[in-house]
Amino acid sequence: MINATGQKAVAKGHQLNGDLLGYKFDAWEGGHRVPFIAKWPNNIKKNTTSDQLICQIDLLATMVAFTGQDQSFVEGKNSINILPALVGDFKTPLREELIHSPAGKSHLALRQGKWLYIPPRGGGGFGSKVLGNHAFGGPAAVTYSGHKNSDVKDGVFIKGAPNGQLYDLDKDVNQTTNLYLQLPKVVEQMKERLAFFQAQMPQKTKPKTQASNKE
Repeated sequence: MINATGQKAVAKGHQLNGDLLGYKFDAWEGGHRVPFIAKWPNNIKKNTTSDQLICQIDLLATMVAFTGQDQSFVEGKNSINILPALVGDFKTPLREELIHSPAGKSHLALRQGKWLYIPPRGGGGFGSKVLGNHAFGGPAAVTYSGHKNSDVKDGVFIKGAPNGQLYDLDKDVNQTTNLYLQLPKVVEQMKERLAFFQAQMPQKTKPKTQASNKE
């Protein structure tokens, strides 16, 4: 979403997420991609950059390693020690996959290497079409903020827009071109992989209520 304050910023020429597509709560890159800045004199080289795929949960394993704690503490928590990417090898991937969890459960997305797969259309965040609404987002916000996406024109999804999304983030980090229809084999592979992860997720169950007998 672009909240009320964010809409005022856009009107004055400031893009909250730069050239990235999407907004808070979206599966699009603008909804979750943020800079990670680290400083450690004599250990992290100045002015170095890395395109490593990491996430916040990796800070857990990283701090465990940094402080010399028992590694068993992070077993099963899908947390990866990213110290190698900070102090030495900036290029070798530490993590190949990530699950993106936006506001909408239907838009649970898979990042795999350079690919990002989003099962339905849109970003999966808030999607009010009304400018001025605090939950303003979706295609209407894409057009309002001046971003480009091949599925969107004049604030709505174009006729015949694909039912899902696939982006090559190495070549198109701003997600201007949806490759869903052009690369069906990649889509199918990522769809199956995402289903594999979803099957392992704990299912929420409603609490049982105890019946009582009335005399």
